[in-house]
Amino acid sequence: MRHQPNAFWKYSLGIYRAPKVADACLTLQEDWGADVNLLLYCCWLGQAGRALDKRSLLKAITAVSRWQAEVIKPLRQARRALKKPPSGLPVEWAGHLRKRIGALELELEYLEQCLLTDAAQALPPAKRSQPPIAATIASLNRYLALLSVPTGQAEVQVAIILDACCRRH
Repeated sequence: MRHQPNAFWKYSLGIYRAPKVADACLTLQEDWGADVNLLLYCCWLGQAGRALDKRSLLKAITAVSRWQAEVIKPLRQARRALKKPPSGLPVEWAGHLRKRIGALELELEYLEQCLLTDAAQALPPAKRSQPPIAATIASLNRYLALLSVPTGQAEVQVAIILDACCRRH
């Protein structure tokens, strides 16, 4: 599928490719159930001076939760299962399938970001703009609190993500 990159997708690719960001995001995903696209959504809006309140975050989570649970996560599990292919399946086939599934997974992540872009357009006007770093920190902390991440448990990962956001801004 050929998609038309939107501003959020372009931003996300730049942040995610920064040193250590992918690992930080995936650690938050694996350890705390974070959705990488929602982490990047917090950063993208934060860099525009827009801090997400709890209600806006919950709307964004709701907008993508079914897509994540029913489409992306099962596909991710299938891709990971092919790291150790079932006996009888040639290793090279498993590698080829993993690569194809990975490409499809990336397309599905793009579609989730389209849902989040729509959610951003539906946000009520901000009461006031904040400095980008403050807005980003506030949104990331609120999102992690909604995931019940204990204070201080994700400081290293958040610092890595924030560093990439600051360098990009």
